[in-house]
Amino acid sequence: MTAMRSVQPQSKRSKFRFTYRYDGADWSIEIPAQSLEEAKERVKVLSFARYEDEIARPAISERRSQKRFRTRLRSLQFY
Repeated sequence: MTAMRSVQPQSKRSKFRFTYRYDGADWSIEIPAQSLEEAKERVKVLSFARYEDEIARPAISERRSQKRFRTRLRSLQFY
């Protein structure tokens, strides 16, 4: 399945943070919405969410990309 994107401009959306408790720890989730009321409605329907895929951690993939870039850059010879 592919992710569906909103047709509304992202600039009109704010991010609202919701916190919940699970297994003795507090966790947060950011919900993009045009208003707090819309964000609360989005949270209500999260129980209907379906699994799509696992998301790679950006920090690791970014570091790998940066390392590959530096390695390739060093292999170039400038005259």
